[in-house]
Amino acid sequence: MAKLKSFINILRRKIFFYIVWPLAFRLFSFKPIDEKLILFAFSKNYTSMPDNLTGLYEYLKDKGYNCKIMQAPQNAVKRILFDITFQKYYARCKCVFITDNFDPLYAHKPNKGTKVIQLWHACGAFKKWGYSTLDLAWGGSREDMLRFPMHNTYTDVFVSAESVIPCYAEAFGCNEKIIKALGTPRTDVYFDKEFVKSRREELLKAFPAIGNRKIILYAPTFRGNSPEESYNDQPLDYAFLKETLGKDYALVLKLHPFTAKKYKLTEEQEKQFGDFVFDASNSLSVETALCAADYLVADYSSLVFEYALLDKPMIFFAYDLEKYKRDRSFYFEYESFVPGRIVMTNEEIAASILSDSCQQEKIADFRKKYMSACDGKCIERIAEYAVR
Repeated sequence: MAKLKSFINILRRKIFFYIVWPLAFRLFSFKPIDEKLILFAFSKNYTSMPDNLTGLYEYLKDKGYNCKIMQAPQNAVKRILFDITFQKYYARCKCVFITDNFDPLYAHKPNKGTKVIQLWHACGAFKKWGYSTLDLAWGGSREDMLRFPMHNTYTDVFVSAESVIPCYAEAFGCNEKIIKALGTPRTDVYFDKEFVKSRREELLKAFPAIGNRKIILYAPTFRGNSPEESYNDQPLDYAFLKETLGKDYALVLKLHPFTAKKYKLTEEQEKQFGDFVFDASNSLSVETALCAADYLVADYSSLVFEYALLDKPMIFFAYDLEKYKRDRSFYFEYESFVPGRIVMTNEEIAASILSDSCQQEKIADFRKKYMSACDGKCIERIAEYAVR
């Protein structure tokens, strides 16, 4: 039964990927390119427009462009109609922006005059993804990747610094010539001093019990061999951390979107630690959480690149580092790459904060090497490039 189900699924994908989508695209290609039509495409997994697209959408809309939001629906039947409608607009648009995988783009090349721009949802290059993971536990099937190619139609890929261009070329299986260090749109807000300054107040509206305490933000990435099977460990000892740090510090959680809904604080944890641990996973934006924090406790999350723009201390809680290396791997050697102290226990987290030994001096070099194209003007620069 499992083999039959797999066969039917592959056959269905082949029909759409190699017949339906290309045919629909050709049928709608008889009209010329609409110089004002811009598409913003993203998958059903997003609850709202990705933050890398939001600023560009507003900027280009204000400039008079016809900006269409193209989010794939959850419903399977509606998805069929959506994919055909997408091909209709894809055949005639000036530009299409994406921030993740988007299958309907990969079945055929765009028409001459159309730009397909990948604004990957993560800054820098940290843990491996795409074609870089094919031989790892986390990666997709090599057979599937060859059967249904991905990342093969981009005209441009924009990244946060020149140093990561080879990583993106490997992940997307593309030529380095199409990858340009024009920055990451969502980082523009970190150069708005008033915005950054106001975020603590915004966080305190949600969690007034924090008061005057300093904020420790815990923002781990997910575990698991795929987004569908993602999970979160619970390596933090809330009781110990509250006893050790609770007087002067508060712990704010920001879990990965893949796991935020599944791994909330339990009722028992709320009762025991509710005056010390505050879950912002589903209530506050990443930008608010990062700007409000005094310390970031991370692991392998790309949020560290954005946090580096704020020049505040980071601690790397890498309790499962060896396993993560085997399953997912990194583009750079973890131990020499991360801009902060690596710890393996809750005791080391507390000691690093209390002794102020977070190795903050590494951040400036890290920011210069991996975030040099982010200067507060990425949205304008990328938008103007896209429509010229």
